[in-house]
Amino acid sequence: MKHRFISISLLLSAAMVMTALQAQNVYQMPNAGFEDWDSESLTAEPTHWNSFATSDGPWAGLASSPHHYHRHGSRPGGTGSSYLTIYTQSILGIKANGNMTSGRIHAGSMSATSSDNYNYTERSNADHSVPFTATPDSMYVWVSFYAYHTGSEAQVEAIIHGDNDFKAPNDVSDLSKYKGRAVVHTTRTTESPSVMSWTQLRCPFGYRGTAEGRYLLVNMTTNNSPGAGEGNDSLSIDDIEFIYSSWLTSITLDGTQIAGFDKGQLNYSVRVADTSKLMTAEVAWVTEVDDATVTMERERLDDTTAKVTLTVRAEDSVTVHQYAVTLNTTIHEEEEPVGIEEASKAKAFAAYPNPVKEKLTIEAEGKVTICDMAGSVVMESVCHGATQMDVSHLAAGMYIVRCNNQATKIVKE
Repeated sequence: MKHRFISISLLLSAAMVMTALQAQNVYQMPNAGFEDWDSESLTAEPTHWNSFATSDGPWAGLASSPHHYHRHGSRPGGTGSSYLTIYTQSILGIKANGNMTSGRIHAGSMSATSSDNYNYTERSNADHSVPFTATPDSMYVWVSFYAYHTGSEAQVEAIIHGDNDFKAPNDVSDLSKYKGRAVVHTTRTTESPSVMSWTQLRCPFGYRGTAEGRYLLVNMTTNNSPGAGEGNDSLSIDDIEFIYSSWLTSITLDGTQIAGFDKGQLNYSVRVADTSKLMTAEVAWVTEVDDATVTMERERLDDTTAKVTLTVRAEDSVTVHQYAVTLNTTIHEEEEPVGIEEASKAKAFAAYPNPVKEKLTIEAEGKVTICDMAGSVVMESVCHGATQMDVSHLAAGMYIVRCNNQATKIVKE
């Protein structure tokens, strides 16, 4: 029986690991770390990715020369053994920016700025399309970028679009064709094309479109302006990761918020005066994103102590955070129960307009932080009454505004 028990345990463990891996694969871009390549050639394409070599259009033959390298090595802190480098190249005097896509490049014109040049999802071809229905909250990507001009900006974007052969950038302004988009730019991170200087870029997804998500189109380029690069410009990319939130923004007991709540703090101790509340207190919470799920467990530890555990699972079913609240009725007569802030004492807090384009008005007293959906603070200020914050520089997407243990979601257009 012992050996059988071990075998079943191993099988269950293996099944759980496979389930987690399958869930992760469904919610991430295939070959996001550029570890798999179509061949051993230096200019082979990364598996599931496409370059000028597999482009179509009337100028595909002329444009098919390599604009990328298979690089062996690893960024600092990375665990992989290879990464991708794309670079700008001159073709008949026309500068063609480095370009890599999960879809297909269409070379339709010799004019770099022509709308006949675009990247697109080719749904009829599995090599040039990525089915995808998830709604990640942010995109992280590691890059090292050299550009001859200090003002040049490389770009990485991910577009979750509908059941259409979405074209980028042509269709970006048509909200009916896509659901969400994350786009991030970077100026050069190194002053020499031969020296790697890696940095992780982070940006939220903005879900402004009306289409139902069906496909994913990821594009990377050495310059966000067509034909604006120089011959030595090069962008190295590694470890694209989609982030799914499993954070809470508040926990309340019987309508009163836990004092000092912070989403990154997972353990709390609360003293209550009424023993009957140990197992009957009404527990409520707010998730940072709408697609996270929460399960609650109550446990009576002894006559004076109980524990509430909230398990928050993100959309990818892999990212999980667990909040524990211990309730205790053992207090001295002269002490007041602590750990809970009465709702009536909470300071007024509001953020508007929502959605916002440029000026966000905050009604609050105290330190205000604005965080992206990955939890990184992107802005902060001290407010006294109605105060305006200029958010025009923030990327489009969803953000969390916090002050005095209160929080609200805003959408930046």
